Amino acid sequence: MPNVFECGSVVPGCRFVAHSESRDEVLVTAIEHLHRVHEIEYLSDSIKARLRAVIREVAWEPRS
Repeated sequence: MPNVFECGSVVPGCRFVAHSESRDEVLVTAIEHLHRVHEIEYLSDSIKARLRAVIREVAWEPRS
């Protein structure tokens, strides 16, 4: 099942969304985004845990 990370759930106001079949790939994309866009150099264990907590599985809806 696909996984989604919505940055706004960690950084209020950010509209970045990452999708991947792999939870680990979504986490890597989220961390890269935080480094690049939000200029967050160091991610504490508590921030990493928060990132993992907000990644969720979603069902893809077929397009008509």
